[in-house]
Amino acid sequence: MLSNVQTFQANMNNSFIFRCPLCNSIPDSEKESFLKEVHFTIKSYDKNEWIISQGEECTALHILIEGEVKTVMVDEKGDFMHIESIKAPLPIASGFLFAGNNKSPVSVIAKKESKLISIPKANVFMLMKKHDTFMHAILSSISNKLQFLSEKVRLTSLKTIKAKIAYYLLIESEGESDFQLKTSKQEIANLFGVSRQALTNVMKQMHEDDIIYMERRKIKIVNRQALKIMF
Repeated sequence: MLSNVQTFQANMNNSFIFRCPLCNSIPDSEKESFLKEVHFTIKSYDKNEWIISQGEECTALHILIEGEVKTVMVDEKGDFMHIESIKAPLPIASGFLFAGNNKSPVSVIAKKESKLISIPKANVFMLMKKHDTFMHAILSSISNKLQFLSEKVRLTSLKTIKAKIAYYLLIESEGESDFQLKTSKQEIANLFGVSRQALTNVMKQMHEDDIIYMERRKIKIVNRQALKIMF
């Protein structure tokens, strides 16, 4: 249940907004004017509360400032597909704010008690015109989200867990043999739409087959070619 809604014109006591990647590159010389110009509401949500519903019109830029949320998509059968988890301080669904059809394709649900700010679309547009670094950050965020979604589509098209893991590890490794997973196995399993146990079993088999070496989040690619031919 929505527990708190407040409307603010930001002031220097609300400089927490600069912790968000969309705002943290704003030069010190512009921060005071930015805080005078930005308008937002703050809303608090309980664990498992729905923040945005799939199909809801995006009329504001939402920035998570406390907590963690997850985005899910519901298909025609009513089945849920986990898209991603988002931790503070990051924007939510920023890529759809300026779309021609600006309805959210996903629902956003609080994974724990969370708090977010919402900046009206018109105010975001004004800030982008007045602050180049903010505009560049918004455009970068949209581009990164498109890249993420294209990778999600690619993963969805792969039929087996082994193929998904192989593709994911090659992308995550960025050409290196030794690297560390940026997310937990549970989050990767959610991304793939499989159980954590199924993911772990396949990775253990790849370890035993000397394709990868695995120790918690530490990964060493032993046979890169073997991964490439799995998908």
